[in-house]
Amino acid sequence: MRLLFSLVFNDLSIWWLIPSFLLGFLYAWFFYRKATIENPLLKKALFAMRFLSVSFLVLLLLSPLIKNEKQRLQKPVIFIAQDASLSVKLNPQEDFNSSVYHQNLKNLQNKVGEDYDVKVLNFSNEVKNGFDFKEAGKQTDISSVLSFIAQQNSNSNIGALILATDGIYNKGANPITQLSAVQFPIYTVALGDTIPKKDLVLMPPVYNQLVYLGNSHQVEVSVKAFGAKGANTILKLSTNDGQVKQQQISFSKDEEVKNLKFTLNADKKGVQKIALNLLPIVNEVSNENNKQTIYVDVLDGREKILLVADAPHPDISALKQAVESNKNYEVSLAFADDLPKNTDDFGLIILHNLPSATHNINAFLESTKQKNRWFIIGAQTNVKALKPHQNVLDISSANNQNQDYSATLNPDFYAFSLNSDTKNRIANLPPLVAPFANYKLKSAAKILLKQQIGSVKTETPLLVFADDGTHKTAVLTGEGIWRWRMEDFEKHNNADAFKELISKSVQYLSAKEDRRKFRVQSNKNRYVENEKVGLSAELYNDAYELINEPEVNLELKATNGKKYSYVFSRAGDAYSLDMGILPTGEYDFMAKTKLGTKSYTANGSFLIEALNAELLESSANHQLLYSLSKTSGGAMVYPNEMMSLLDSIKMNEKVKTVSHQEKSYEPLINLKWIFALIVLLLSFEWFLRKRNGAV
Repeated sequence: MRLLFSLVFNDLSIWWLIPSFLLGFLYAWFFYRKATIENPLLKKALFAMRFLSVSFLVLLLLSPLIKNEKQRLQKPVIFIAQDASLSVKLNPQEDFNSSVYHQNLKNLQNKVGEDYDVKVLNFSNEVKNGFDFKEAGKQTDISSVLSFIAQQNSNSNIGALILATDGIYNKGANPITQLSAVQFPIYTVALGDTIPKKDLVLMPPVYNQLVYLGNSHQVEVSVKAFGAKGANTILKLSTNDGQVKQQQISFSKDEEVKNLKFTLNADKKGVQKIALNLLPIVNEVSNENNKQTIYVDVLDGREKILLVADAPHPDISALKQAVESNKNYEVSLAFADDLPKNTDDFGLIILHNLPSATHNINAFLESTKQKNRWFIIGAQTNVKALKPHQNVLDISSANNQNQDYSATLNPDFYAFSLNSDTKNRIANLPPLVAPFANYKLKSAAKILLKQQIGSVKTETPLLVFADDGTHKTAVLTGEGIWRWRMEDFEKHNNADAFKELISKSVQYLSAKEDRRKFRVQSNKNRYVENEKVGLSAELYNDAYELINEPEVNLELKATNGKKYSYVFSRAGDAYSLDMGILPTGEYDFMAKTKLGTKSYTANGSFLIEALNAELLESSANHQLLYSLSKTSGGAMVYPNEMMSLLDSIKMNEKVKTVSHQEKSYEPLINLKWIFALIVLLLSFEWFLRKRNGAV
């Protein structure tokens, strides 16, 4: 590091130094021109002290700045990223010695470290620091390495990346698509064998994770064969409820894909475990990829939603599709001319443009007043007739005119959450149409969307929810939500935001209130085997206040009979539990706690599914590695050529030391030694003058 100083004047020219020193000289000359000092050398010294002290004082009045310049040299950082996934271990090159390879990686780290800064990473489904020679990762995400380097080292002088991998990735983006943002060369060490070995691969089945009791469902399976010409095998399927099926497969080509379908019955509520097993062929390289286990949730029935409309309208189709995008819901459609007589089976009733001028439906509204209802107000709605049938909004309309209302999101809404992408899309949705009226809240309610008229944002509700403890009510003050769906799809090639808004609203309105004082639930119903399992718990006192003083214990039981015991941690006013990574299978849990003299228990279950992504590819992808290196300005080598990378990096002009120049400015008056010097000069001058009898 090199440090330089210079003097900078803020508003005045540096030429003001001349009059500063001139003034100091004249002052000293005027003071000592008649001084009676016999020693001429002493007189000159006193003159010089007075000259310097006065000059410095005048200089400080000009407020100059001290400019500091630091020059810092930053060596390039070389990243060595090692693939720690299972495919590296399962598909080595011929004569590949893993111990020698691991040692060579360490040697390369030491050699590169002599001239550069080195950071070592390993990666599979995520990026970690250091080497990991267990190579047991269940997934490979090469793109995460490039993202990690870009995000964690934005201020570093990134010289190059040495990427040791077989090129097989089964998670994340294609790393080629990220090269436009990469400013450093990538040197790849090509692991694995590109020649396909004799192998059968059972690909992930296509199936419905959720089916309903009494229905049939299909499981579609693909079998990929390598070097299997003339071979025969059998694919067996069995379920935990006693269904057994099998199909024979013959291969007429070395590389071939066979597609099969199995039809199963859902005759038992709960989890249907389906095991698929492909019999191995002679000299098959691996049998691990011949097995798959999947799980299907068999539910007793869907939640029924009744959609009642004044007349056919594009909104009806949009609503029905959005609600039924959640497979837990089944929508029944009815029009005001033919209303159902019995609504006991419906958890929610959606009323579109009802009551209207032509359909008062007063009797129907009275009979359903204890049901959860969602009123959608439109141009045909009779707002006066609607008033007595909902306690959410007070609506007063002075004329029969309509008004366009756009939506703005209420950031303080808390009844349920929407993802950030949906929130952003809502602001750009087209306006809805409703009667021009004053809309005011009658009672406490939760506003999700507010009305915006043109560019004017208001506090008036557009979509509002209320809960009186016995049933829930929602009011949407506008029709034309089919335009929301169309706009969402046109701009994003999907209607996910619209679906989430409708689905979450229906889910909130139709959900039965949970009055249990002790509740425990898993963060997810399904996990993959490399994913951490988490649970949360809530405990309420008699006043239904959330508390967490008592200890909460949990016993977890796997299907193989193994048991685990845990204690929940306190998190805010509730509880949380991180059980880490568990083996694959089905798990049941029971949580226990005690509040006062009362004991509480809560039960639940979750699944952990096997992750076989690393077993599905048996051939290394060196073409990908070559493209990464070629495009970024690096090179691809094989493991036995790894030590040559140091010379290649040294010759690469992109890998160079960077010089950083840092400038800072400080007022000269801040330097304490300047004042000390002035005081010292004046004091020493005064002492010498007095000692020698000068006035």
